[in-house]
Amino acid sequence: MSGPISSITGRLKEEPLVSLGVAGTIGALLYATWGIHRNNPKQTQWGMRGRVIMQGLTIAALLGYGLLRSKDASKATSPNKSSIRPIDWDKLEREAREAEAKDSETKSQTPTSPALEKLKARLQREKEAEAKSVFAKENPKK
Repeated sequence: MSGPISSITGRLKEEPLVSLGVAGTIGALLYATWGIHRNNPKQTQWGMRGRVIMQGLTIAALLGYGLLRSKDASKATSPNKSSIRPIDWDKLEREAREAEAKDSETKSQTPTSPALEKLKARLQREKEAEAKSVFAKENPKK
């Protein structure tokens, strides 16, 4: 089961110092609260100082466990130097140029349909007619 109880107990086993720090913080806070209830400023002061110290130690334990986990994760994910093969940049560049040349050849050799040819011819005639009409308007014959 992966319920909340098993998650909590798993964390308690993985990070015992954090659990101790939380318990110590709660204990110091209860000690200070008891001092407030009994109107004992010395006990209250010691309880609050203990709470601050225990909180600091808890945060230090959290940071320490986080650092250990990050080191373990980086060791697990870092590849071996022997598994990395060198890159032949010249070969890659040559292959890219060959692929570009092959691609441009296939584009220039693609057969076009007769309908497409007719459409291109019609567009060309329209452009020429428009160009003639523009020049005719600009330079009227005298």
